[in-house]
Amino acid sequence: MKTRGQQVFASSLILFITFFSIEVPKRAFRMYEKRDIEKTVEALDKSIEKDTLNPAAYYLYSVLHTDSLYHGYDVDEAFSYITRAIAQFKSLSDPKDLEDLKDVQVDSANLEVQKDKVDALKFDLVAQVHTIAEYEAFIEKHSDAEQIPQARAGIHSLTFKAAQADHTWQAYKNFIDAFPSAKEYNEADSLYQLLIYEERTEDGTLASYQSFLDEFPGTPYRDEIIPEIFKIRTATNRIADYEAFLKEYPSEEFQQIAYKRIYHVFKEKYGTDEFLKYFPSLNWNDSIRNVQQLEKDYWVPKLTDNTIEFVNSNGTSMLKTKLTTVPQNCLCEPTIADFVVGSYFEESAIISRDGHLLYSGNFANARDAGFGFIILEAEDGERLFHKSGEMIINERKEAIEVLNESMIRTAKNGFFGLESINGLRYLENEFTLIDTLGRFLWLEKEDGIALVSPEVLFPALDGQTPPIEFAYDEVELLGNGRIWVSRNGQEAILDDELRMVIPFGQHQIYEEAYGWLLKEKGKFRVLHDRYPELSGKTFSQVKSNQQWLALQEEEKWTLYDQLGSSSIQQEIDSVATLGENMVMLQVGNKLLAQFKNGKQLTMEKDWSYKLLIPQSYVKTGEPAVHDYFMLSNFKNYRKVYNEFGREILSATFNEVVALEDNMLRLQKRNAALADSTGHYLLNFVYDGIGSNEDGYVSTLDKGKFGVINPAKQINIPPVYEKLIEPYTDTVMVAVKDKYKGFINTKNKALTAFEFDEVAYFNDSIALVRIEDEWLLENIKNEDILYERITDWEIIEVGEEDKTLFITTETGQGIYSESMGQIIEPTYTYIRVLGTPKDPIYFAVKLVAEANIYVVIYYDKKGNKLFTQSFRQEEYFKIACPAN
Repeated sequence: MKTRGQQVFASSLILFITFFSIEVPKRAFRMYEKRDIEKTVEALDKSIEKDTLNPAAYYLYSVLHTDSLYHGYDVDEAFSYITRAIAQFKSLSDPKDLEDLKDVQVDSANLEVQKDKVDALKFDLVAQVHTIAEYEAFIEKHSDAEQIPQARAGIHSLTFKAAQADHTWQAYKNFIDAFPSAKEYNEADSLYQLLIYEERTEDGTLASYQSFLDEFPGTPYRDEIIPEIFKIRTATNRIADYEAFLKEYPSEEFQQIAYKRIYHVFKEKYGTDEFLKYFPSLNWNDSIRNVQQLEKDYWVPKLTDNTIEFVNSNGTSMLKTKLTTVPQNCLCEPTIADFVVGSYFEESAIISRDGHLLYSGNFANARDAGFGFIILEAEDGERLFHKSGEMIINERKEAIEVLNESMIRTAKNGFFGLESINGLRYLENEFTLIDTLGRFLWLEKEDGIALVSPEVLFPALDGQTPPIEFAYDEVELLGNGRIWVSRNGQEAILDDELRMVIPFGQHQIYEEAYGWLLKEKGKFRVLHDRYPELSGKTFSQVKSNQQWLALQEEEKWTLYDQLGSSSIQQEIDSVATLGENMVMLQVGNKLLAQFKNGKQLTMEKDWSYKLLIPQSYVKTGEPAVHDYFMLSNFKNYRKVYNEFGREILSATFNEVVALEDNMLRLQKRNAALADSTGHYLLNFVYDGIGSNEDGYVSTLDKGKFGVINPAKQINIPPVYEKLIEPYTDTVMVAVKDKYKGFINTKNKALTAFEFDEVAYFNDSIALVRIEDEWLLENIKNEDILYERITDWEIIEVGEEDKTLFITTETGQGIYSESMGQIIEPTYTYIRVLGTPKDPIYFAVKLVAEANIYVVIYYDKKGNKLFTQSFRQEEYFKIACPAN
């Protein structure tokens, strides 16, 4: 760009040196001073005719064209004349010429002043038009004008307004690329950054945020993008997802959030012992260890100065609070959660074990939902809070349940939905049922049931629609881990990966020990684990027990051994299963009994058969693994076979009953016992033999009772008035002269027969009742260890120590199997707090006259932990209500 004074019109360039003085129109200047414009123009024209090298004339022409009185006012003409004047002036070097020009005030300074004036006038006109074209033309023609910055500013302003009208990131990008020095640059750049951010991330997907951040790492919206990435990436609340996020986007802020959540997920899945091994942190180590220590014991509430403090199993104060009340479940059960709940100043509060207030507000109770979540219960619904201090679901729901670390089920208007820890939804509340089925989710709508693994729903957190197929009408999880499903009247079986094991068909599917039985149009198909070749056939009938499988095809039966090595038997006319081990076969005119090892026995005429199932299986309803087979004729001659077809007994019996696997009761005129080999355990000496109770068989003779237990070599003759009951393996309870007493297995009396009732306490000490009084008696030496008991209850306070809650005429007390009397029976009421392993006894004495409750806390050994006195209203703040 040329500097001021350097622009020279080609027509004005003088390439020769004149030896004559230049023309100076002095008369024109005098006329102009007199404001005689017409004569001024006339003089100027004549001067230029005389000599075109006439800078003074061109100067004055420029002045005239900027004079408002001149009819030919034209700024552009003025500019043309002044530039010619300046160019000619610069070509002069003769002092006399310069002196002559100076006489009419034409010098470099005045020439520049006139040019500046023309530039200013022209810019005023351009500014009035205010278009980019005008500003650009001005800059091109008046390249050294003082108004060039203003012209450029005008271009910037107009271009920026055009960009604003378009309001796209492309328009603003073009502006900032074209005009980096414009005053609107910062605003344009800001709008460019905003609009391109909004456009590129409009869909709100993880890929959009991540790709934008990769493309524009210096974006001013980084602090908005990172939280969005965190929100999506960690919505699953899985430890691995938190770790992956922090590795890619290190952040102290999000590390604190993530670590608090990770701790609770880790704790739920693996416990806390090794947490610091996997997640060491100088900032967390001490606090985590402190929390771990505080969580090792249970807490119970204690009322002190009308506020609640919490003590551990040793009665040591662990946390003093400002709470004035706690929920009933906290009064009646030990607090094992890592937080406590109560209320103060008409507000409820949740406090962590290390004393931090987690939350306060209006709720009735709080329950631990797992994985760090707490459900806040209130009359108008439930909300979800996290132990890290975050309110996860603030909108009240009809019900909330945490299904796993990733998924939170909510109920709204009777419909279920799934939400995440970060507020992103998996599913809207439009399902009639959402539940778990094994490791799958059960999703149900009116049009069917869908089974999906939780991972299938994860894309929903990123705005995608997960593939959910409502493919079933009914679903049932089977015992073998397979899943039975139905659709439109057809049934199918799925494996534990939801793969089809048995395709849909017009059949009913039955789970069998050997595999599957399919019934379709009156026919059957068998899918047998041992005989897969059967799957391609259909059968008219199927019968089976534990040992045998019988299939009918074209009127004939085929028999398969399901457990043993017997050969397949064909061409059987009819089959009947008998128990779990045997079958009856009709082959031609032969009826055969087939035992579990394949041995066969031909049925003879006039003989009937019967399966003897031990009473022990009948009582429990369990399948009879062992049984007996008996043949009888019309004279009551019996042949008894074991399950392998070996004859063990053959004689005339009125009755044969299987008592257990290894015991048969035989009845003739008298009764006897035999084992599974046919060996007599008890000969025919007594009138009768009773039923079997855990191997103890009662004997009856002449109205008296005895007992026999062959396995324990017990045989007490029938000399007692009622059934003899086992107390331990070596002690029995018998009745003589209407009273009970203890005998040993050799029928030796251990105590006197003086008890109305006997109850088991331990092997050496029994609870016995004489009239209305219960006593604890040592069976071995008949010492009375405790007496005057009117009522009692055995309470569970540990695996190795049985404890009695006793009531006497003087009050309630506690008696320990190992320590004897722990608490003297003088209390109005005793409640067992704590855990069975480490109980705390809450013992109360009511001073009725003063309406005062004296409360003493005892440890499991009967040591006093502390004593308190309460008035009635105070007492009911700390006492568990009696049932």
